Amino acid sequence: MRRGGSGAELGERRGSYPIAGVTGGILQMFRRFVVLFCLIFLGFLIIKRPDGALSKGLISAAVILGLVGLRAVWGRVSARHGVRVCRIHTGGLVVTGLFGQVKHAVPWDRIAELKHMSNLSPLLTFHRFDLVRHDARPVAVLVLKANPEFVPALQRAAELGGLHPQQ
Repeated sequence: MRRGGSGAELGERRGSYPIAGVTGGILQMFRRFVVLFCLIFLGFLIIKRPDGALSKGLISAAVILGLVGLRAVWGRVSARHGVRVCRIHTGGLVVTGLFGQVKHAVPWDRIAELKHMSNLSPLLTFHRFDLVRHDARPVAVLVLKANPEFVPALQRAAELGGLHPQQ
C-alpha cells in the first residue's frame, strides 16, 4: 500500500496533523445529528413538561455528554498513537492509516496538482485535499474541522515545494 518513499527520505518534519477517513466524516455527521436531536428533545421536555421529564432529560443530557466525551477521548488517543495523521516534511508528506502505518509517502515533485474542497455546514464540516500524482492514483486527505491549522500549513509547504493549490 505504501507508495513513494518513507518519511526519512522526505527530509525534516515540519508538522504532524490529525486527518480522517470517510468513516470519520459519517460519524461526525451522525454525532452532530444525535446531539441536535437530543437538544430538540430537551427543549420539548422543557416546554411540554410530560410525566418523567426529569429522567428523560437526564438520559438526553447523558447521551450528549457521552458523545462529547467520546470525541474528546478519541482525539487524545489517536493523537498519542499517531492514528490517521498527515506529516508534512520539507520534501513531501506522509499519510498514516488507522493503525499508524504509513499508507502514502508522496514527494512534492511527484504531485501534479493540489485540489482543495471544503464544506462548512452545521452537520458536516470538512476540508478535503486531493493530491493528484503524476504516476499513481490521487491521495485524498480529509480534515474534520472548520479552521484547522493543517490547511495553511499544507498550502505553505506546497508552495515552498513548487505547487499551487486549486479551489
